[in-house]
Amino acid sequence: MEPKYLKSISKHPRNYKNEIGRRAVVIGATGATGGQLIKQLVTGEQWEKVTSIVRRPWCGDDPKKKINEVIIDSFENLESTKKLWKGHDIFFNCIGTTRKLAGSAKEFISIEHGISLRAAKLAYEANIPHVSLISASGANYKQISVDWFHPLLYIKTIGQKEQTVIANYKFKRVSIFRPGMLVRSIYQNSTVANLKESLGLGLKVSTLAQSMIRDAESNKNINDYESPIYYIGNSCIKKSTKL
Repeated sequence: MEPKYLKSISKHPRNYKNEIGRRAVVIGATGATGGQLIKQLVTGEQWEKVTSIVRRPWCGDDPKKKINEVIIDSFENLESTKKLWKGHDIFFNCIGTTRKLAGSAKEFISIEHGISLRAAKLAYEANIPHVSLISASGANYKQISVDWFHPLLYIKTIGQKEQTVIANYKFKRVSIFRPGMLVRSIYQNSTVANLKESLGLGLKVSTLAQSMIRDAESNKNINDYESPIYYIGNSCIKKSTKL
């Protein structure tokens, strides 16, 4: 089905539905956006269980004991978590890094695309109907790139990351978020963070997480394949949280 690319919205593409008992698998929970996502999921009334697969513990509160935290020594061993993926409604892919943090172009690709591909396989085999994935503005798997020029490598690799849930494995419902500059401050409700977002200088990662959850809180009984939805740009993503 033809994807829907949303750069501006006046009506949310997914009808909100209040359904308790939702279950999610999350990878990337110790990152900036993933951490905010987990924080909001564990306090959300609709979410019953959150399986978080990480290499180090998430340092947050879980007052209702919703998190099933699975710590693995390496995402190369993600296959070892296969049995834990069954019985979930959605898979959130919040994995993200940069070439600088990864250490090399090879490691950057291995994290962004390699881990995403292995995770998509597990979600597909577990019959998880909905995937929500963080991408980036300008992502394009067809982009010609070279390892030594990171901007083009980044665009291509993030585009390949998207393809893991579009082409490599097909899901009934796919939501892809392409934000621009992000405000990753630990203090998401600070005056500075709010000012940056209001001036269009970045999107708070808490707002991105909120948008992903709003998108996920739609009818969880998905019978047919739907057109993938791309939320493109900070303005669109922010607006979606209010609809």
